[in-house]
Amino acid sequence: MGSLQGMIRKQTVNALTQFEKLGYNSENIANLNTNGYKTVKFEEVLNAHGYSETVVRRNNREGGFQITNNPLDIAIKGSGYIPVTNRAGEIFYTRDGQFTLNKEGTIVTTQGDIVGSGIKISADNVKVEIKSDGKVYTYKRLEDEPELVGEIPVVLFDNPEALKEVGGNKYERTENSGSPTLQKGHTKIAQHGVERSNVDVFEQVNEILRINAQMLAQTSLITAIDKMYEKAINLRQ
Repeated sequence: MGSLQGMIRKQTVNALTQFEKLGYNSENIANLNTNGYKTVKFEEVLNAHGYSETVVRRNNREGGFQITNNPLDIAIKGSGYIPVTNRAGEIFYTRDGQFTLNKEGTIVTTQGDIVGSGIKISADNVKVEIKSDGKVYTYKRLEDEPELVGEIPVVLFDNPEALKEVGGNKYERTENSGSPTLQKGHTKIAQHGVERSNVDVFEQVNEILRINAQMLAQTSLITAIDKMYEKAINLRQ
């Protein structure tokens, strides 16, 4: 009797785990067109005591570059994040370089967060140029010398996988991620385009099909064990 109950509990936990995995795969597919989105994976690992634990891992592989021809759109080539500040003064980090100007002429994210320390673009400029080192130049006239108006910073973390996702395609630092390190003299910025998500849709669909098959098998097994349990009770009566 006890062993049958234990089997039911084990298979129920396994089914719930597969259902949670399915949720992460569905989230990945939903973010297929989210700029800079990183695929997440729900995995089971053995801890130091030999027990199974579940962890969520992020694939930080760089996504493809999509040309937009928008002068405020940028992508980070290689590792790194751009610090942004929300209206409450909180600092977060993103790889989504689809930027725009707010009503004050400051470069902001699509959520309105200020990029870097605040870079203002005058409305009378005819051209904005963002160099590979993140420096932002503007032109009053094309034949004039450019004016340096600011710099889009790039920071690195010792353990970027430990960054905490907070929504809006942003992350915040954690104790395990370490503190951000400002990159100097880099050439990581590419203008006139954005980084696509790194989601492999075929891989995600195949994983969903595999999880569905496992869930159906586990559900059938739970039903069979439950019937055996009922028969055992009836025999005892």
